[in-house]
Amino acid sequence: MIGVYQFAVLLDREEEIFGSLTLAALLIALVWPGVVADISFQLSFLAVLFIVWGMRKFYQRPAGARDELPQERSWVKTRLRQASMHLAVPLLATLGTGPLIAHYFGHLSLAGFVANPLIVPLVGFVVVPLGLVIGIFAVLAPQAGLLLVAVAERLLSLTSWLVHLFAKLPLANFSVASPNALEIALLYGLLVSFFAFAKRAHRMTALGVGIALLAADGAYWWNERHERKVLRVTHLNVGQGDAAVVELPGSKVMLIDAGGTAFGDFDTGEAIVAPYLRSRKILKVDYLVVTHPRIDHYGGMRSIVSEFSPQEFWSGAGRGQTSRFDDLEEALDRSNVLRVALDGARPCHKIDQVSLCMVHPAANTPEQGAIVLRLELGNLRYLFASDIDKRAETVLVDRGDEVRSTVVKVPRHGGATANTSEFIAAVRPALAVISAGARSRNEAQRGEVVERYQQAGAEVLGTYDDGAIIVESDGNRLRYWGHKSGRKGEIDLNDEIKALTAESTKGTK
Repeated sequence: MIGVYQFAVLLDREEEIFGSLTLAALLIALVWPGVVADISFQLSFLAVLFIVWGMRKFYQRPAGARDELPQERSWVKTRLRQASMHLAVPLLATLGTGPLIAHYFGHLSLAGFVANPLIVPLVGFVVVPLGLVIGIFAVLAPQAGLLLVAVAERLLSLTSWLVHLFAKLPLANFSVASPNALEIALLYGLLVSFFAFAKRAHRMTALGVGIALLAADGAYWWNERHERKVLRVTHLNVGQGDAAVVELPGSKVMLIDAGGTAFGDFDTGEAIVAPYLRSRKILKVDYLVVTHPRIDHYGGMRSIVSEFSPQEFWSGAGRGQTSRFDDLEEALDRSNVLRVALDGARPCHKIDQVSLCMVHPAANTPEQGAIVLRLELGNLRYLFASDIDKRAETVLVDRGDEVRSTVVKVPRHGGATANTSEFIAAVRPALAVISAGARSRNEAQRGEVVERYQQAGAEVLGTYDDGAIIVESDGNRLRYWGHKSGRKGEIDLNDEIKALTAESTKGTK
């Protein structure tokens, strides 16, 4: 950008800032064609674009204003104008990049208004030039360069200390609902209309239309968040693990498991679950549930505890055997989250219209393994079978109608160490959801398990092929679709109940 603009100055065309910016973007894109999709490229050019636009407005003289003679100019006004210009630059950069930062990261920062006027001159006019001088001395006079290195080290330490200081400010980093593509277009439409239109009437018309559309969008999301009429369950693709976001009728939100991996530092809660929640404009999760003390169920929970202010944490008696579980426990204590034990003593919990019952393990049993939950709304029964094995399935089969459900989250990620024909026959699902990775140890056995469910009359969807799987129901009808594959279907729950009733009557006769 700087090089192109310097060339424009040499050609006496320094006024054509937008042309220079466009040429710089085209040259970079010619060298690296995929760069236009790069976040840093987008943010850099947007920041410069809005700073240029804004500063032109800043220096624009009102119509009819006359030139002042040097002796008429006020020293105070000149200094105030210069100070306001320095404050305007970070404000314009924040406005220009804010919608995209919110979209990509789900966080914004207001610390830049305080930090940038100090940090940017320090780095841009002292630290970076000193680094360039050190580079020259490293070639010409290395010993003299060592003295400058000591100075640069002090300045870098000061810069780092200031950055960490500003990072501790109250609004240095806060979560926001992530805008979708339409909302980004509306937000930038508002900003561009303010800068681009010269006539007041055109500008006010564009602003009015944009604000009206944003208000309509806000009303839609308010209804989604606070006046929901249906249950919505989203099984997220967290690889070889479980994570289901349950949006209950009304406004409550529950997260059942959050995925996780035992290898590396990848955090499924921060990288997958949290961005999805923010995309749904969810900034608070009321209930967190861990159905199994294995890392592929609780590994991403700590990030959710830290950011989404849960009220209650539900889990069994088992404890995870990794440092991730210790971090989760510490985060729960720090946030004063109420612990609810899923031990069978209180098998069912009622949340508005929805009933959530623990069907395994039974009360007063020493087992500390996987917990099976059954969610009910109207005629809908939804079984979250966690990681139970064949032994637990045998126990559940003996309990008959307690496990019969329209939808089942398939146990053991579709592995053959569970999902017996007897268990499938007892559940009688119309829809089976497999939450598993595309490359998992039980991938070879998965086809056999899928075939068992299909032979029992169930439609089978898997996160490894279908991506996120969304299920919606009002208790009478059920809709489901795969976000990646587009596979979808609909089930009449009343027909399911009638079929089960008829079969039960026939069996009695």
